[in-house]
Amino acid sequence: MNFEDFLSKIDEQSLAKKIIFLLVLYLAVSWAIWSFWCSDLSKNLNELTEERDTLKAKIIKEKKLIKVLPAVKEEVKKLQVQLNYVMQQLPDKKEIPSLLSQISSLANDAGLTVLLFKPTGEIKRDFYAEVPVALKVEGSFHQILSFFDDVAHLPRIVNVKNISMGGAKKDKQGNNILTTTCLVTTFRYLEEGERIKAKKGKKKRKRRKRE
Repeated sequence: MNFEDFLSKIDEQSLAKKIIFLLVLYLAVSWAIWSFWCSDLSKNLNELTEERDTLKAKIIKEKKLIKVLPAVKEEVKKLQVQLNYVMQQLPDKKEIPSLLSQISSLANDAGLTVLLFKPTGEIKRDFYAEVPVALKVEGSFHQILSFFDDVAHLPRIVNVKNISMGGAKKDKQGNNILTTTCLVTTFRYLEEGERIKAKKGKKKRKRRKRE
Protein backbone atom coordinates (compact mmCIF):
# COMPACT_ATOMS: atom_id res chain seq x y z
CA MET A 1 0.00 0.00 0.00
CA ASN A 2 1.40 3.34 -1.04
CA PHE A 3 0.92 6.63 0.72
CA GLU A 4 -1.88 7.78 -1.67
CA ASP A 5 -3.91 4.61 -1.01
CA PHE A 6 -3.39 5.14 2.72
CA LEU A 7 -4.75 8.70 2.45
CA SER A 8 -7.71 7.49 0.36
CA LYS A 9 -8.65 4.97 3.05
CA ILE A 10 -8.41 7.65 5.70
CA ASP A 11 -10.61 9.92 3.61
CA GLU A 12 -13.25 7.20 3.36
CA GLN A 13 -13.56 7.00 7.14
CA SER A 14 -16.15 8.83 9.18
CA LEU A 15 -15.42 12.24 10.65
CA ALA A 16 -15.06 10.80 14.15
CA LYS A 17 -12.46 8.26 13.00
CA LYS A 18 -10.60 10.98 11.09
CA ILE A 19 -10.46 13.12 14.23
CA ILE A 20 -9.23 10.16 16.31
CA PHE A 21 -6.56 9.35 13.70
CA LEU A 22 -5.34 12.94 13.56
CA LEU A 23 -5.27 13.10 17.35
CA VAL A 24 -3.21 9.89 17.57
CA LEU A 25 -0.89 11.15 14.83
CA TYR A 26 -0.47 14.48 16.63
CA LEU A 27 0.30 12.76 19.92
CA ALA A 28 2.82 10.40 18.28
CA VAL A 29 4.64 13.23 16.54
CA SER A 30 4.57 15.36 19.69
CA TRP A 31 5.94 12.49 21.76
CA ALA A 32 8.77 11.89 19.27
CA ILE A 33 9.72 15.57 19.23
CA TRP A 34 9.47 15.82 23.01
CA SER A 35 11.58 12.70 23.54
CA PHE A 36 14.31 13.98 21.23
CA TRP A 37 14.27 17.43 22.79
CA CYS A 38 14.25 16.09 26.36
CA SER A 39 17.14 13.73 25.65
CA ASP A 40 19.25 16.56 24.27
CA LEU A 41 18.20 18.86 27.12
CA SER A 42 19.06 16.21 29.73
CA LYS A 43 22.51 15.79 28.21
CA ASN A 44 23.10 19.54 28.26
CA LEU A 45 21.88 19.77 31.85
CA ASN A 46 24.27 17.00 32.95
CA GLU A 47 27.19 18.73 31.25
CA LEU A 48 26.27 22.07 32.81
CA THR A 49 25.89 20.44 36.24
CA GLU A 50 29.36 18.86 35.98
CA GLU A 51 30.85 22.16 34.85
CA ARG A 52 29.11 23.96 37.72
CA ASP A 53 30.45 21.47 40.28
CA THR A 54 33.97 21.79 38.85
CA LEU A 55 33.81 25.58 39.02
CA LYS A 56 32.47 25.43 42.59
CA ALA A 57 35.38 23.20 43.63
CA LYS A 58 37.86 25.59 41.98
CA ILE A 59 36.28 28.59 43.69
CA ILE A 60 36.47 26.87 47.10
CA LYS A 61 40.11 25.96 46.48
CA GLU A 62 40.98 29.49 45.34
CA LYS A 63 39.25 30.99 48.39
CA LYS A 64 41.31 28.75 50.68
CA LEU A 65 44.51 29.79 48.88
CA ILE A 66 43.56 33.45 49.15
CA LYS A 67 43.07 33.05 52.91
CA VAL A 68 46.51 31.49 53.48
CA LEU A 69 48.34 33.64 50.90
CA PRO A 70 49.25 36.45 53.34
CA ALA A 71 50.66 33.90 55.81
CA VAL A 72 52.63 32.18 53.04
CA LYS A 73 54.04 35.51 51.84
CA GLU A 74 55.05 36.39 55.39
CA GLU A 75 56.73 33.01 55.87
CA VAL A 76 58.62 33.37 52.58
CA LYS A 77 59.74 36.84 53.68
CA LYS A 78 61.05 35.48 57.00
CA LEU A 79 62.86 32.62 55.26
CA GLN A 80 64.45 35.07 52.84
CA VAL A 81 65.71 37.18 55.75
CA GLN A 82 67.13 34.07 57.42
CA LEU A 83 68.75 32.97 54.15
CA ASN A 84 70.34 36.39 53.65
CA TYR A 85 71.69 36.27 57.21
CA VAL A 86 73.18 32.81 56.69
CA MET A 87 74.64 33.82 53.32
CA GLN A 88 76.37 36.78 54.96
CA GLN A 89 78.06 34.34 57.34
CA LEU A 90 79.29 32.12 54.52
CA PRO A 91 82.53 33.40 53.02
CA ASP A 92 83.28 32.94 49.35
CA LYS A 93 86.19 30.93 47.99
CA LYS A 94 88.63 33.85 48.10
CA GLU A 95 88.04 34.45 51.82
CA ILE A 96 88.73 30.89 53.00
CA PRO A 97 92.57 31.15 53.24
CA SER A 98 92.22 34.34 55.28
CA LEU A 99 89.63 32.73 57.57
CA LEU A 100 91.78 29.65 58.16
CA SER A 101 94.75 31.88 58.90
CA GLN A 102 92.59 33.78 61.39
CA ILE A 103 91.63 30.54 63.19
CA SER A 104 95.29 29.55 63.42
CA SER A 105 96.14 33.00 64.79
CA LEU A 106 93.42 32.67 67.44
CA ALA A 107 95.07 29.45 68.66
CA ASN A 108 98.43 31.21 68.93
CA ASP A 109 96.86 34.24 70.61
CA ALA A 110 95.28 31.95 73.22
CA GLY A 111 98.77 30.68 74.08
CA LEU A 112 98.37 27.29 72.42
CA THR A 113 101.11 25.48 70.56
CA VAL A 114 99.75 24.40 67.17
CA LEU A 115 101.05 20.91 66.37
CA LEU A 116 98.78 20.24 63.38
CA PHE A 117 96.63 22.48 61.21
CA LYS A 118 95.64 20.50 58.13
CA PRO A 119 92.66 21.12 55.79
CA THR A 120 91.22 17.69 54.93
CA GLY A 121 89.37 18.57 51.71
CA GLU A 122 86.09 20.29 50.95
CA ILE A 123 82.75 18.50 51.11
CA LYS A 124 80.31 20.09 48.65
CA ARG A 125 76.61 20.31 49.48
CA ASP A 126 73.69 21.89 47.56
CA PHE A 127 74.72 25.55 47.78
CA TYR A 128 77.65 25.50 50.18
CA ALA A 129 80.82 23.55 50.91
CA GLU A 130 82.17 22.33 54.23
CA VAL A 131 85.83 23.18 54.79
CA PRO A 132 87.10 20.88 57.58
CA VAL A 133 90.50 21.32 59.21
CA ALA A 134 92.18 18.74 61.45
CA LEU A 135 93.64 20.60 64.42
CA LYS A 136 96.03 19.46 67.14
CA VAL A 137 97.21 21.85 69.84
CA GLU A 138 98.92 21.84 73.21
CA GLY A 139 98.04 24.13 76.08
CA SER A 140 96.29 24.47 79.40
CA PHE A 141 92.61 23.73 79.83
CA HIS A 142 91.93 27.45 80.26
CA GLN A 143 93.82 28.30 77.05
CA ILE A 144 91.88 25.67 75.10
CA LEU A 145 88.53 26.99 76.36
CA SER A 146 89.61 30.54 75.53
CA PHE A 147 90.44 29.45 71.96
CA PHE A 148 87.09 27.69 71.50
CA ASP A 149 85.28 30.77 72.81
CA ASP A 150 87.15 33.04 70.37
CA VAL A 151 86.25 30.72 67.49
CA ALA A 152 82.59 30.75 68.53
CA HIS A 153 82.56 34.57 68.34
CA LEU A 154 83.94 34.76 64.80
CA PRO A 155 81.60 36.58 62.37
CA ARG A 156 81.68 33.51 60.11
CA ILE A 157 80.13 30.13 60.90
CA VAL A 158 82.76 27.80 62.39
CA ASN A 159 81.93 24.49 64.08
CA VAL A 160 84.25 22.57 66.39
CA LYS A 161 83.59 18.85 66.91
CA ASN A 162 85.30 15.52 67.60
CA ILE A 163 87.15 17.12 70.52
CA SER A 164 89.58 14.82 72.30
CA MET A 165 91.83 15.83 75.22
CA GLY A 166 94.64 13.78 76.69
CA GLY A 167 98.38 13.42 77.20
CA ALA A 168 98.42 15.59 80.31
CA LYS A 169 101.86 16.83 81.34
CA LYS A 170 103.33 19.75 83.26
CA ASP A 171 105.28 22.65 81.81
CA LYS A 172 108.21 24.43 83.48
CA GLN A 173 105.83 26.53 85.56
CA GLY A 174 104.02 23.44 86.80
CA ASN A 175 100.89 24.05 84.73
CA ASN A 176 98.96 21.06 83.40
CA ILE A 177 99.33 20.91 79.61
CA LEU A 178 96.83 18.96 77.53
CA THR A 179 97.10 17.73 73.97
CA THR A 180 93.82 18.43 72.21
CA THR A 181 92.67 17.24 68.80
CA CYS A 182 89.49 18.37 67.08
CA LEU A 183 87.91 18.99 63.71
CA VAL A 184 87.31 22.66 62.97
CA THR A 185 84.83 23.13 60.13
CA THR A 186 83.94 26.35 58.39
CA PHE A 187 81.69 26.80 55.39
CA ARG A 188 81.77 28.71 52.15
CA TYR A 189 79.19 29.68 49.57
CA LEU A 190 79.42 27.79 46.29
CA GLU A 191 79.65 29.87 43.14
CA GLU A 192 77.04 29.26 40.43
CA GLY A 193 79.32 27.05 38.32
CA GLU A 194 80.23 24.97 41.37
CA ARG A 195 76.56 24.54 42.34
CA ILE A 196 75.70 23.25 38.85
CA LYS A 197 78.65 20.86 38.95
CA ALA A 198 77.69 19.66 42.44
CA LYS A 199 74.10 18.96 41.33
CA LYS A 200 75.31 16.95 38.33
CA GLY A 201 77.61 14.95 40.59
CA LYS A 202 74.73 14.28 42.99
CA LYS A 203 72.53 12.98 40.15
CA LYS A 204 75.32 10.68 38.94
CA ARG A 205 75.73 9.22 42.43
CA LYS A 206 71.99 8.55 42.65
CA ARG A 207 72.05 6.74 39.29
CA ARG A 208 74.95 4.56 40.42
CA LYS A 209 73.08 3.60 43.59
CA ARG A 210 70.01 2.59 41.56
CA GLU A 211 72.15 0.48 39.24
